[in-house]
Amino acid sequence: MWEVLNDLSYWHWFILGLVLLILEAFGAAGFVLGASIGSLATGLIVWISGGMSWEAQVIIGAILATACSIVYWRFFKADLQESDRPELNQKTAQFIGRKLTLKKDIDFEGRIQIGDTFWKVKSESSLKEGDIVEVVSVDETTLNIQKV
Repeated sequence: MWEVLNDLSYWHWFILGLVLLILEAFGAAGFVLGASIGSLATGLIVWISGGMSWEAQVIIGAILATACSIVYWRFFKADLQESDRPELNQKTAQFIGRKLTLKKDIDFEGRIQIGDTFWKVKSESSLKEGDIVEVVSVDETTLNIQKV
């Protein structure tokens, strides 16, 4: 059974690497990218070395696939990168510092319209229609406001 592996060459590693890259292109979300790069690198090593036993090839392939996967997940994965706009998908956080004019009285809690959406608001004091308020903080979907 293992005799088939005696014919393992660099072309097998290149083909495996390309097949894994194609799978990655279909949406593997980075799960096979390290193995793909490791396979391509193994093919390159086998090609440069002029050939080696299949056992050595498999060990090198496994080590490189693991190392490339760790490097990818540690340093290049987009979820780990810091955004220059961390509030981008946090709509309420985008309102902090915004000034608004009240269109009706608010007794400590109420609702105000910003754009086409109504937002729950809280205040430490009663506010009157026409008061200019500022959003000072947010609690989940509630805007905390105070009079300017």
